[in-house]
Amino acid sequence: MQVRTFEVKDSDRVKNLIISVLTKEYPFDKSVYENSDLADISNSYGGKRDGFFVVESEGNILATIGIKEDSEDTALVRRLFVDPSCRRKGYGALLLDKGIRLCRKNDFKHIAFRTTGRMVQAINLLKKMNFKEVEKIDMGGFQIYKFVLDL
Repeated sequence: MQVRTFEVKDSDRVKNLIISVLTKEYPFDKSVYENSDLADISNSYGGKRDGFFVVESEGNILATIGIKEDSEDTALVRRLFVDPSCRRKGYGALLLDKGIRLCRKNDFKHIAFRTTGRMVQAINLLKKMNFKEVEKIDMGGFQIYKFVLDL
């Protein structure tokens, strides 16, 4: 198992993991998430202060995270997904920690992450990593939360 920077050869496996999790576990939430960044991950997360990381084992992508500059002071955490068969092994925390380190290195002051209320494991991980809930929006049947970590 290794945590590493995304490579173009990972594109299909990353897309498959993310779309599969959204489709199987969050079919109602799927409409909230745009997929345009998945069409060209290298370009979407290729900015000077951006990054995209994967956990890979034996040629399989087990987990993903994207870091995207939102403003001079704030980075966004995106695409934090872990294969259902690999959860509760620390991969999400490992990737989130890697993202936080990248944000510190790039002098961001804040990291923001949006998630739906159904993504309970992600919310628990954010709280464990000291992110604070700063916003909750009711979208008629589900909620969107915004969490922020001040660096």
